Amino acid sequence: MQTPALSRRAFVASALVGAAIRPTMLLAQDAPIKIGVGSDPVFSSFYLAAHEKMFEAEKLNVEVHIYQDGGEAMNALVAQQINLAPASEPSTMIRFARAEMRPLAVVYQSGRYVKMVIGKDVESPEKIKKFGIVPGSIGEYSTLLALKKIGLDPSAVQMVRSGPPELPALLARGDIDAFFAWEPWPSNGVKQGGRVVMTSKDVGYVDTMWITAAASWLDANNEAARGILKVLARSCEIVVHDPQRAAEAVQAVTKIPVAQTLTLLKDFDPGVRDFTDADYQSYDGIAGFLAQQKMTPSVVDFRRYIQRGFYKAEHA
Repeated sequence: MQTPALSRRAFVASALVGAAIRPTMLLAQDAPIKIGVGSDPVFSSFYLAAHEKMFEAEKLNVEVHIYQDGGEAMNALVAQQINLAPASEPSTMIRFARAEMRPLAVVYQSGRYVKMVIGKDVESPEKIKKFGIVPGSIGEYSTLLALKKIGLDPSAVQMVRSGPPELPALLARGDIDAFFAWEPWPSNGVKQGGRVVMTSKDVGYVDTMWITAAASWLDANNEAARGILKVLARSCEIVVHDPQRAAEAVQAVTKIPVAQTLTLLKDFDPGVRDFTDADYQSYDGIAGFLAQQKMTPSVVDFRRYIQRGFYKAEHA
């Protein structure tokens, strides 16, 4: 998930300023805990926590590094440039083979943020001939579910591979008839004449975002990880109950306009929680999809990596 506002430029928000406060939960040599996030309002709780120094209040020395999207943040985690990163299920699963990582909790869920847009000259979804897809993404997964729901044979539909930012332009030119993607690309597609006809929830998929830690870091910083989840839980509550405050923090950190964030906040539910049986059932579908699309060599055994039970809300 991403927005063109920041491009690839990284912003670092340090939650510890000066040496007046001596943290009690730090890495070795007082090194900061580095969290990598994407650059759109889905990550509002992280922006807010950094902007309002919520980590500092818990004696946590945290830096929030902003990348273009969750996938790039996960690449930084794999490269050991950061310690934790939130990202979608497929973005995390496809990287399990490259590094030892441990998903700790769900920090977001929706079913409304990923939307299907069809072109202005397409009468109905049943008339789709060319579908724009981001390979291996939750957009492609939603596309396949949508084709099944609509009753279209996938072999009769041309799949046009693309990056997310190009999808609205492809739709406007008529190079594709539809696409399924996360915001802000559906809104951009609507601005160019398209219309939203369904969401991922309509086709049976509720997307979640995990916060994942490097395994070696987690082994040495268990309590710090719990403290970070505690801060994020509080931040998520503010995002839900005071969206204006959250949107202003997003603007301060990323320059994304307040009005844009307020609109997008209506489409997802921030909140820190443990994994559930229903989550696992959904993730089985994602794991099967990734193997089928050759994004992973086999079906990922995500249960081996997920730290179910690590987050306990009563202790937050």
